[in-house]
Amino acid sequence: MPEETSAVGRPGRKRRPAAPHDVQLPSGRHGLSPRFVADNQRDRIVEALVDVVFSLGYPAASVERVSARAGVSRRTFYEQFDGKEDAFVRTCDDAAARLYARVDAARATGTTASEQLHAGLAALLDGLARKPRVAHMCVVGILSAGPAAIERRDAHNAGFARLLEEIARGQGGAPLPPLTAEGIVGAVHDVVYKRIAAGETSTLPALLDDLHGFCTLLFGQATDPRRA
Repeated sequence: MPEETSAVGRPGRKRRPAAPHDVQLPSGRHGLSPRFVADNQRDRIVEALVDVVFSLGYPAASVERVSARAGVSRRTFYEQFDGKEDAFVRTCDDAAARLYARVDAARATGTTASEQLHAGLAALLDGLARKPRVAHMCVVGILSAGPAAIERRDAHNAGFARLLEEIARGQGGAPLPPLTAEGIVGAVHDVVYKRIAAGETSTLPALLDDLHGFCTLLFGQATDPRRA
C-alpha cells in the first residue's frame, strides 16, 4: 500500500483528495506525489494482470494486453516489473504473504492444536473466498506460468507446512513425523484447487468443518505427548 494517500495543496487551498488505485490518473499536472503515482500505476497493473489471467489465462496475459487493460504504457509496465513472469510471480508472492499473515494471526488465537487448526483454516478459506480472482490466479493459473512460478508455489506451501510444525511444537509433544505437515498442506491444497478451478471459490468457507476434522485426524496422533 502507498505511504501517501493524498496530495497536500498549496497554502490557502483545499487539499486534493487521493485518487483511487483502480482508476487512471489524470494526465498533465495533478499535484499528486511521484510515489503515489507509481504506487497507483503498479496497483492498476496488478489488477489488470489478475483480470486478464482470470479471463484469458496466463499465456494470453501479454505485457501489451495487461498494459492496455491497466491504462499504462509498456514503458510504465517495465518501470514496475521486469516482465510478465516477474509481475505474475511477485503478485502471487504478495498474495501468499498476506494470506500467511492472516492465517498465522488467526491460529495464534487458539490454545489447543485443534483450536489453532480451526482458526487457521477458517482464515485461509475466508481469505481465498474474499478474492476469488486472485485465488484463481495463484492456485489455478500458476500451473501455466512456468517453472519459476511453480517453484514459488511450492515455497508458499512449505511455509504453511512449517506453520503446522510450529503448532505441533507448541503442544509440548513429539515433533511431526516426516512428510506429515507437507501431506496435510498438499491435501488441503488439492481440495481448494478443485473448488477454485470449478468456479466455486465462494463455497470454500463451507468446507471448514470437514477440512478441520480431516486435519485434526491426521494431526492428533502426531501431536500426542505420548509419542514423545
